[in-house]
Formats: sequence, C-alpha cells, structure tokens
Amino acid sequence: MLKFPAGLLAAVMASIGGFAILNGCTRPDTEVGIGYASADLLGLNQTDTMTLRCRTVREDSLLTDNMSTAVLGRMYHPSFGYHTAGFVSQFRLNAPDIDFGSNPVVDSIYVSLRYTGDTYGALSPQYVQVFELEDSLSLDSAYYSNRQFAYYPEDLADPAFQPIPLNPRQSLFLGNDTVSPEVRVYLHETFGQRLLDAGITVHASNDSWTDYFKGLYVAVDPNGGGEGTVGIDLISGLCNMRLHYHNDVDTLYYDYRITNLSATTNLFTHEWQGEFQALSESFMEEVSSAHLGVFSGAGLKTRISLPHLAAWNDGVGPGRAIHKAELWLPVTAAHNTSSYAIPDQLFILTENAEGQPIATPDQNSIGLNINGAFDAEEQAYRFNISQTMQRMLNGELESDFLHVVSSRAGISLQGVVIEGPAPNPMDTADLAPYTRLVVTWSD
Repeated sequence: MLKFPAGLLAAVMASIGGFAILNGCTRPDTEVGIGYASADLLGLNQTDTMTLRCRTVREDSLLTDNMSTAVLGRMYHPSFGYHTAGFVSQFRLNAPDIDFGSNPVVDSIYVSLRYTGDTYGALSPQYVQVFELEDSLSLDSAYYSNRQFAYYPEDLADPAFQPIPLNPRQSLFLGNDTVSPEVRVYLHETFGQRLLDAGITVHASNDSWTDYFKGLYVAVDPNGGGEGTVGIDLISGLCNMRLHYHNDVDTLYYDYRITNLSATTNLFTHEWQGEFQALSESFMEEVSSAHLGVFSGAGLKTRISLPHLAAWNDGVGPGRAIHKAELWLPVTAAHNTSSYAIPDQLFILTENAEGQPIATPDQNSIGLNINGAFDAEEQAYRFNISQTMQRMLNGELESDFLHVVSSRAGISLQGVVIEGPAPNPMDTADLAPYTRLVVTWSD
C-alpha cells in the first residue's frame, strides 16, 4: 500500500535543518539540554540537536486474544476523537451433566460482567448489545483487534432494561435490592428458554456445549448515545451468563462462566479527529504534525528515525563510544489533564528486517533500566536507548526505526499527545520543550 504522509513541507524543512548537524554535535554552545543529562560531562561530548524524523502511525491491528481484561463502551477524547471497544468470549459450563428437571421454564437470563475499576473518558449510560456468535472460538488460535467475527443479527439484549450504566462506582438497584457495581445486561427470555430446551446432551460436556453455543459478542450501540469505556475483569471467574428458571419441583439458577479456559478477544475501532483526523482515511497510514500521538487499543504509535545518523557517525570518527543516549518525549500541561489521564508508561521497540516490532537491545539487557515511565517533575517520558544507539552506529541492527507504543495496549483506551521535534534542531534556545535525543559520548 502506498503511503501518503501529511505535512510533507514540515518533513522537508526538518531534513534541510539536519544538514547542519555536524556543526552541532560537539559540546552544546547553549544550555539547552544540559538539564536532561545525568552524566558528568568532564572530558565527554554531548548533543541534543540530532535530527529526528517523527511520524504518528496508525496501528492496523493488535493481538488481543485471551487478555486478562476486556474493554467495553464508546468514549470521546478531545485530542483524538471517538473510540469504541467490545469483546467476544466463550461461556463455559459451571458444571457438566446439568439436568434442568421436568418442564423447565425460564424466569430471567442476564450477562453479568465484573468491573476492573479502570475507566476512560466521561461515564454515562449506554445501550449494550449482545449477539450470539456464528464463528467458533479456539483457545489456541491467534485473534486480532480488527477481526470481524460472524454473528447472528438478532440483538439478544432486552431493550426494557436499557440503557445500562457503565460505571464501577455506581451500585445497581433492582427492586428493593442493592447490587454491587457490575455491568448487567438482561437478555430476551426466549433465548434463555432455547438454552433450557437444548437438553441434557448439549450440557453433557464443555465440548458439546461450545459446539452448540459458540459464544457472545458484547458491544455498545455506537449511535445509542452515552459515553465512556470501562475495564471488564475476564480472569476472576466472576463474569457469567446466569439463567434463572423453575421446573415442576423447584426454582433454581445456572451459570455459564467466562473462565481462564474461555477463548476471548478484544475488539477496537477508532474515529480520529484533530491533528490525527487524516488517519481515519484507509489510504493514510501516517501523519506529520506539530505533535505526536500514542493511543492504546490498537490505535496510534509514534515512529522515530535518525536520517543523518550515518553522517553524524562519520563526523565523530570511528573511535567514539556512546556513554548514554536518552530519548525525551515531553508532554505539555494542555495535553495532560485529570479528565483524560495519560499512560503511566510507554514502551519503545525497534523492528526486524520484515518490519515486525521487536524489543530493543536495551530491553533485552539484564539489569538495565530503560525507563519509559512518565516523569511528573520533568513532564516527559524518558527512555534509555544507549545500547540501541551504539548498535545502530555499528550497523548491527536490521532497522534504524524506533516505535513508541502504549503500555496496556490491548486492554485500555487512553492516549497521550507528545510535543514534536524542533523544526530546526540547531536553534532551540527559545522553544518550548520538544522531542529530542540527548547523546553523550567520548572520542
């Protein structure tokens, strides 16, 4: 697929500014960046003016099968746009060989989902949809966040109990009873009766059950109003589909559970806005703008390269040794508010010859702290990429690309807007904080 990067003029100007880099790669003439270095500079050289080529890149998909957490809802983020999350899951028998007795009749059936406590965006009630899967799920299969599973068109959710609060701090009031916070989605009783009528053979084992009932797709109506997304705990064993019924003798209930043996997959969609709106177009894979974006849920990542690294290496000579290389990604107060909390940590990856993301040499080094956590005092994310830089200069890596990605990428919906690199890395004294690489070396 051809790429149509936005902001071509900005990229050209940044490249032009990079031609002067060799003059700026000795000890800096200004104090810009000095505060970023922790090494003793006596006898060492330092630069923070190396040209960085940065782009915000749309993630096509992410491996999201069998995660510990699902995400449910539709949220709005003022810097990124609208984001929708749902999931598919098998439901396993609470106990095999269940006999519902003579003349079983459904009283009610609902899906009960336990919160993790994580929330993203403002919270208000939404219309939750539940569909029965046509596709079988396998615990051993790999599923991605953009997978389109086949499901029957009938929405099993009972509209009489909609919309549903999505709020882990809000208890449920059912008649005179107060229930601990959960997502409770009542389903049509005709569906519950069908499960009762399936009989003993279907309920004899999990194999026969999952062959009969493939699972559920749980989502929200994107046009139903409401806002906010919540985390759902998939591994506690407390998420279930509860069937209340009576027979000729008694009144009972039975649970179909999500367990650690249930195949599950998280699904995400995004409608980008603002600086990243162009990425909503299928032919756009990356954008260049004043800011960089990182967003979880198979959303956005930031790709960084050093277009003049070879020229810099030639200029400092073959005897150089990298003592420290630290990547700084600053976040201004305007893009870090309590209403839309930024990730506590980001990760940095490189890629192999096939373009697949892999760990950096620093990540693979035992005992080395590569950081990546948000530094509240400096208002920036910091990464130690010293070994990665050294191996790039030695020509030992298959790629010179770095990818900045979100932590909890497949189980959350949160992002951060990062200040981009300086348009002219040689003239930064009066600029606000900007993305930079601070390199300390000896000749």
